[in-house]
Amino acid sequence: MSSTPSTIAVVGAGPGLGRAVARRFGTAGHPVALISRNAEKLQGIVDSLAAEGITARAYPADVTDEKGLTGALNTAAEDLGRIGVLAYSPAPTFPNEAGQVPDLRALGFTPASETTPESVRPMFDMLVGGALTAAAAVLPAMREARDGALLFTTGTTALTPIPGMSNSGIALSGLRSWARGLHDDLTGENVYVGHLSIGVPIIPGAGEGDPDALADRWYRLTQERDTFETTVGI
Repeated sequence: MSSTPSTIAVVGAGPGLGRAVARRFGTAGHPVALISRNAEKLQGIVDSLAAEGITARAYPADVTDEKGLTGALNTAAEDLGRIGVLAYSPAPTFPNEAGQVPDLRALGFTPASETTPESVRPMFDMLVGGALTAAAAVLPAMREARDGALLFTTGTTALTPIPGMSNSGIALSGLRSWARGLHDDLTGENVYVGHLSIGVPIIPGAGEGDPDALADRWYRLTQERDTFETTVGI
């Protein structure tokens, strides 16, 4: 990483892991661009980070809107400086209580026997399409500067099939495969590509599943750059 911290764009920013990643990198001096669909929630995160002295701005955009997401990232770079870190982790919101089992169907997941092209497309657009769009928007400047990091956070289905979640598995395993290829393509250009697969509930105070612990793990990986992939609880 360069001596002057570049901007981190947190795509799929929410009050849990997204805020924690923004806070971890923000406390290290990185200006923070927060991107997700809900402008009101984003502003709440911006305000909480600002109270800690972190420079942060909200850029509402839907990751499935290629033009909107690209525009948000370009505007963030104009406002805050070159985006040198992209943290991409949009995902459905799971219950925030330990032991509470989510209704997978209500969240849009399907078992293998019921997976159709129609059930896969929304997952692909959100988890893969948005990642491709975001990377395309920020990667040219990273390569020109020979400095950058692309961080992709997924869940268990990127590595291991889970009953009832086959449509997300198709998308996340594809995202992981592409990210691995991108990691290899960029070897020697000082642009790091990393993948973190989380298989535990993300709950404050829950050990390795604590958002701050996960965010610190991402920060350390970005600094050390000694592995493409790491897992938590898998």
